[in-house]
Amino acid sequence: MAVACCTCMPHRYFLVLMCFIGMLISVGYRTSFALVMTHINAVNNSNASSSDSLFPHCTTEGTSRDLVTHWDGSTALLFNTFYFIGQLFFSLPGGALCQKFPAKRIYAITILISSVLQLLLSLVIISKQIWLIYLFRLVQGGVESITVPSMNAVISAWAPKNQKTTLMNLAYAGVYLSPAVANFSTGASVCYLSWDSILYIYGSLGVLWSVFFYLFVYQSPDQHPCLCDSERDLFIPQANVYGNAANGNAANGNAANGKAADQKTPWCKFFTSMPVWAMFVGAFCRNFVFAMLITEVQQYYKDVYSLNSAMNGLLNGLPHVFMVIFMLLGSVFLDYLGKHGILSWTLVRKLAQTLGFGVMGVCILVIGFLDNYIEVFVLFCVGVAFSGFSISGYQTNPLDLAPKYVGPLTGISRTGMAGSILSTVLAAKTAGDSHKLSDWQTLFIIGGSLHIAGVIFYCIFASGRQQSWAEPKYEALVGETDETESKENSNVLISPSGINSNYGAIVREIY
Repeated sequence: MAVACCTCMPHRYFLVLMCFIGMLISVGYRTSFALVMTHINAVNNSNASSSDSLFPHCTTEGTSRDLVTHWDGSTALLFNTFYFIGQLFFSLPGGALCQKFPAKRIYAITILISSVLQLLLSLVIISKQIWLIYLFRLVQGGVESITVPSMNAVISAWAPKNQKTTLMNLAYAGVYLSPAVANFSTGASVCYLSWDSILYIYGSLGVLWSVFFYLFVYQSPDQHPCLCDSERDLFIPQANVYGNAANGNAANGNAANGKAADQKTPWCKFFTSMPVWAMFVGAFCRNFVFAMLITEVQQYYKDVYSLNSAMNGLLNGLPHVFMVIFMLLGSVFLDYLGKHGILSWTLVRKLAQTLGFGVMGVCILVIGFLDNYIEVFVLFCVGVAFSGFSISGYQTNPLDLAPKYVGPLTGISRTGMAGSILSTVLAAKTAGDSHKLSDWQTLFIIGGSLHIAGVIFYCIFASGRQQSWAEPKYEALVGETDETESKENSNVLISPSGINSNYGAIVREIY
């Protein structure tokens, strides 16, 4: 049970701040682990980096605070593969858990478990039991996959319609800023503190966050004992429309949910719908390249340019800062085009995908022909920055295509995590074994080509319209019983007790 915190700070803003911090920490686990493994593997150990590096020497080198293993780059990359396997196979069960148990509780517990595993990883690595590291990464990937639907459900319960985009964007900014923070902090800590210090720092922060979130965040407005009057007024109209158990009107909401539950999910329609396939292809391509960015490029900089971890972290982190900026500016720009009728929502989605994946694909393709880390870094900055536009593309598509079936469609989209698995396995079996520039260049050419092909497929088959098999219309799902009620309640989308809050959620994914 949450602790009552009676302040006049709007609780929905406090919730979004906590979600931002939670994603900043938990998503950083995979990035920090990848850079730690790059630092300690013995192949082409690069503590003595090139003379033009901003950080020419790591003070932990050759001391008791350092560690050198005999695992090659291939083994280190496969550790990340098992993480993504865990994410793939636990995504759908995780969504089911959020339907049966309070999402707030699920969100806090999953990050707590992942944080404890992060704290123990140092001991497991020292033991040099490879199978145990595989197991830890598998479980960690699995529990972290559940944070996505659980956070969506918690925020959607606190998101008035006219603020939902802003609140979601602020929360998810933590997801996309996380690789930058993790790269900066990990690179500095392994070079100047100890090789495993970042694992303890991140794990401890995650444990503290989980406890704080569980104690001070409420599942929904109707459970908060001392919500400010100005904020409570935002949610009262919704309770009046759908019924609230405290007022003896829960039957209306239960009937609505029961009616929706009686209808079968049209799985055949899903898998024969080209817009659904376009959404999946977008997810697959994005996962392939995102896994490359957060788990493989560190090894590339070490293998090819002999950069130490501090410089490595700096070069890997900066592009993600630009991505967050472009993501926030792009969402405002693209929403403006759609809301003012300048472009249809289908064209808005395709424009977002073209700007995001198209520029990113071209940059990665060009990197496959370069042999200068400064030039590579500049292209990564441009490509990763523009990829922020894609957040307004395929990732919001489930709510466009079928708001009634947003859960199953999100599950289908998340199977695109197979792209991450393929990316890390391919890197492990090619560049991870040889550590040659030519193999890394081949990997980048494959990634860039795949991204460009994904853009073409999406632009041909994607749609921003609700599909015919997704009836009833969105308005019917959120309960617009008559025109007057619709106007009166147009500023409210959540319904803690009357209707499944997932209908009103902005569907996002993290990778």
